[in-house]
Amino acid sequence: MAEQRKRKKKNNFLPVLIVIALLIYFVAQWYLINRNKIETVKANEGFINDSILTVGIVCREETAIDNVADGYFYYNVENGQRVSSGMIIGEVYSSQMDINNINTSKLIETQIDNLEEAENFMSSVNVDISITRRQLSNSMVNFSQHMSREDYSGIYENVQDMLLNLNKINVAMNRGGDISQTKETLKNQNNTIKSNTASPIQTIYSPTSGYFMSNVDGYENIADTDYFKNISYAEGADILLKPMEAPQNKYGKMITDYKWSLCTYITPSQAEKLYEGQRVKLSLDSSENEYHTVTVENIIPKDEMVLVILKSTTMNNQAAASRISDCEILFSQYRGIKIPKSAIRIVDGEMGVYVKFSKLVIFKRVNPVYQDENYVILPLEPQEGNEVELYDDIIVKGVNLYDGKYL
Repeated sequence: MAEQRKRKKKNNFLPVLIVIALLIYFVAQWYLINRNKIETVKANEGFINDSILTVGIVCREETAIDNVADGYFYYNVENGQRVSSGMIIGEVYSSQMDINNINTSKLIETQIDNLEEAENFMSSVNVDISITRRQLSNSMVNFSQHMSREDYSGIYENVQDMLLNLNKINVAMNRGGDISQTKETLKNQNNTIKSNTASPIQTIYSPTSGYFMSNVDGYENIADTDYFKNISYAEGADILLKPMEAPQNKYGKMITDYKWSLCTYITPSQAEKLYEGQRVKLSLDSSENEYHTVTVENIIPKDEMVLVILKSTTMNNQAAASRISDCEILFSQYRGIKIPKSAIRIVDGEMGVYVKFSKLVIFKRVNPVYQDENYVILPLEPQEGNEVELYDDIIVKGVNLYDGKYL
């Protein structure tokens, strides 16, 4: 009986040994698989900006246009358009239907112009329909881009371009039908619409020369460099952080000077890179790589911060439309191969990165031309001290790496 008990006890211990053996096996396999596991990024072309990111307010010389009549306003000029004193900028109508009729009439007139241009297209000596097809294709691509950005004015322009090119192709391929009859129908429709549109109850003239903008944001009376010079940092920061309520009794405004300024607050350490009279680049949208050339007009300590006023002598649509802006003051832009700073290793006193080449790990030396907290910039072409090439697989994560290691 004792021998049977011993035999049973031995058999019960055997499964435990099997489980332990399997566990050791799987742990060993996991280690062997992961000891060579790496993560890589492509060495692509990019740039790093030596710049200051901040928030500022655009200051301009502006004159608001008062609402002088109750009704529906129709703008005769576009945002950012240069107008002269006394020029008609809009008209006031008694109903929204009148505005709808005017817009429909403009659209019909554009269609008529497109048909006439298509007719003239066929009368030219040399007609290359392939060019028109390429223009149609480009218009379709641009239409998609405007749709993704919800740029409705751009969408409208692209639709007109597509219609024009489609008309040209149809005429060239004798698929346009009787264009003269189509034009006559459109003209009759337009005449009917115009006859059902009332005359304006008020015409609005520009009070001065300048750039017209339809929006009034409420900052017109305080977006002034002298105002910011005379208030504290706390008061200025409050203006930048709290949106103003736009007045409802304005038709728009005139920007009366081509000069504009940006007021912003930066830290004293950031201000050490600036001096009055310095020329720098300024982006009014830090997400875009588009810059204005500006001059550092004033550097004024304000409590724990520094007020910086930047001045430009060139007005454009962006400067006319911007107000509170996430902006970037750019000193230099460094272009080249951009790789994560975390990939940098020091091996035998030399700076470099590990590169995956087929199944091998290769150490390549680097000597960055510029770096920030997260990335480094290397020359685009390999040279002494910089061996990384475009599209190399840069190892950013891995263990037990060394030159010549087989993966």
